[in-house]
Amino acid sequence: MNDLQLEALFQARKEQLFYYSPYSFLKNVSADLLFVNSVKHPLQKKIHENKIETIVIEVEGATYCFLIEFLAWDTNYFGFSTYRLHTILFDTPAGLNDAVSIFKKQFFSSPGKYCFTDIPSEDIQVLQALSGGGFKLIETRMTYYLALQNHNHARYGVREAGLDDIPNLKRVAGEMRNPFDRFHADGIFNPEKADEFLATFVEESVKGFADHTIVPFEPGTPPDAFVTAKVLKEEWPLIGEKVSKMVLSAVSSEHCRGWYKKLISEMAYLLKNEGADYAFMHPASTNRAVIHTYETLGCKLGQVSHVFSFS
Repeated sequence: MNDLQLEALFQARKEQLFYYSPYSFLKNVSADLLFVNSVKHPLQKKIHENKIETIVIEVEGATYCFLIEFLAWDTNYFGFSTYRLHTILFDTPAGLNDAVSIFKKQFFSSPGKYCFTDIPSEDIQVLQALSGGGFKLIETRMTYYLALQNHNHARYGVREAGLDDIPNLKRVAGEMRNPFDRFHADGIFNPEKADEFLATFVEESVKGFADHTIVPFEPGTPPDAFVTAKVLKEEWPLIGEKVSKMVLSAVSSEHCRGWYKKLISEMAYLLKNEGADYAFMHPASTNRAVIHTYETLGCKLGQVSHVFSFS
């Protein structure tokens, strides 16, 4: 499929694709800018770099283009070929159900493949086609965001995690299992391997994958809790707002009860000091305690999406 054909399909799906932007909650940025700079251009770049494969399915003269990315790190870590379906491009939904069925039969004709996708609630036609085509719902994920200029809460003692903290933080991440996150809810993953993955994630975060990893730093409180964040400054000129992301967290219920709110609040201050105007995070819809914490801090709901998989 050439660039002109792809551009036409992107434009045909422009209204729905806007909601694939992680920044779709922003009210003061044009939908056109977010669609172009945080959805279309990043996908086009990966297509041109051959990081995304365009799988074209024809149904009664209509074209359906599946954007598939092979995830090498995940594949090596979990031991099976892992792919992400970014989205489906098309200009008519009439044959979408058939296209999903054909894609599934062709793409999974060889064994050992695992594919997941994260679809915003607004893209209802794709959600229905995936459901009808045998993809299974794994997780419903939400986006909450906080306007940092309004953040004014009590202060608490925290510090940046160091390399010496890694063994402890890995233990905490592995122990505080959330049975509803994607890696624990999807039966293809061994629960212990999923625990290990989250432990590895926090290790890599401390080593530089995250811009910040903070832990409690108060007398009598062990560093058995953490929150990680990415500042995302490279994105700010592209989207016209200064937005950062809180990525991963875990709090020991035994030693650090009450510290989740404290760490989120302190990370908000830290990101505000970095120059960010907003912070966002992705709780699972089942995590009522976390959502309650966000709302007590003044966070607002910005988006809902659904994670599906097939293997």
